[in-house]
Amino acid sequence: MIMNNEFSKILSGVKPYILSVAVVNLDNVVKNYEKIKGQLPEKTQIFAVLKADAYGFGAIPISERLYSEGCRGFLVATVEEGLEIRKNLPHDAHIFILSGLFADTEDIFIRHKLTPVLNNKYQSDLWINYAKKLNKKLDAVLHVDTGISRNGAIFREVQDNFHGIRDNLNLVFVMSHLACADTPDHPLNKLQLKRFKDIMQIFKGVKGCLSATNGMFLGEDYFFDIVRPGKALYGFSVREDKVGSMTPVMDIFSRIVQINYLKAGDSVGYGATFTADRDVTAITIGMGYADGFMRKFSGFGHGFLGRKKIPMIGRISMDYIVLDASEVEESQLKLGNWVALTNDDDYTLEKWSLELNTIPHEIACRFGSRVKKIYVGDKSAR
Repeated sequence: MIMNNEFSKILSGVKPYILSVAVVNLDNVVKNYEKIKGQLPEKTQIFAVLKADAYGFGAIPISERLYSEGCRGFLVATVEEGLEIRKNLPHDAHIFILSGLFADTEDIFIRHKLTPVLNNKYQSDLWINYAKKLNKKLDAVLHVDTGISRNGAIFREVQDNFHGIRDNLNLVFVMSHLACADTPDHPLNKLQLKRFKDIMQIFKGVKGCLSATNGMFLGEDYFFDIVRPGKALYGFSVREDKVGSMTPVMDIFSRIVQINYLKAGDSVGYGATFTADRDVTAITIGMGYADGFMRKFSGFGHGFLGRKKIPMIGRISMDYIVLDASEVEESQLKLGNWVALTNDDDYTLEKWSLELNTIPHEIACRFGSRVKKIYVGDKSAR
């Protein structure tokens, strides 16, 4: 990678003992938000998915920036995630807990203004009973299973519990989740769409939300009143025909911590899975599976140093990855220099994940505390 002036300036301020950095561009999150908004009818709202620390990109700075752009709905997986972003968002921000509520947690939802997603009759009954105890209607989201067979109440439960829900709860929206949205021609998509429309006939006047990122890509029939993008906000989809359709948000860098000049016959790393068949200049960078770059990726992937794309060699260990830098100019081979693991539009986290036969958010979610996140863009926009 040719290090542009912006990245050079950012990385020059990183403390020398920090070995790996993720640069997150908040302006690019907004670009993706605005692109999604521009493809939707005016009536359709965008609620942002921030679970798993916003897919590893940072839920607090991203929620603050999206709020400043007019987003008022945020979905997280757990109560802990909801409490974390609630501390940093105004009270008119709606925070929805996708895993719902459990016994003896009801008061937490009230005190911190969190809204449960009710995934089954057990959770619905808990919330209905608490509403009766308080003698007031409580906000809720009803999740109905239309075919993924994971979370969501089955149709019969919804029918049997309809009056209790209607009389005691204020349904903010009814949602479901598509199982095969990343495969546009899969017949389950249309079947789930039909089932969801049938559900919405029961809840006339209530808003509907069927689609996350790839559901939106299926077309306007899947929009309804609310869409809930996650990965699209962070610069990627899962569909190969949509790769590059969103603006990349994260760039990854790691420092050189060792330089080794190998001779033919020398091996690299645990298990000696790579053996040099020539003289090789091998560099070790300070990132490994403890940082999120999983061990099963050994032998795949590349980095960028100077003007060269350099392959990873040997087995990935807890703290280190080794790369073949034989084609790199000697002036670039210095301890502490940065190796880029993304390369502008040519080698994004999205394209990197395809090469590694996974999905980009599986990688991003794993970036731990040792990978320092640096946020660029207008963080204070209001």
